Amino acid sequence: MQIPENPDSCDIRDALLQLSEEVNQLNNKVDKLDFKFDTYQKGTDGMVKMATTIIIATASVVILSGLTPAITAIITALSATNAG
Repeated sequence: MQIPENPDSCDIRDALLQLSEEVNQLNNKVDKLDFKFDTYQKGTDGMVKMATTIIIATASVVILSGLTPAITAIITALSATNAG
């Protein structure tokens, strides 16, 4: 809207109403962007947690698989001691 050089109260009121409408539209856009960002952030957090869980589980398997022969030997030695 163009404001005339000598606006009257109706022109000023119309300009304020139009400005208010534009501010509301901008506010709605910001709210939508906030929602999209929050959704993206939650998805990213979920992927990081999943990746961390996979890494910990894999490390546990690797470490425990290396200890299995030693644990088997200890159990065998303990059973031989108790049987004898």
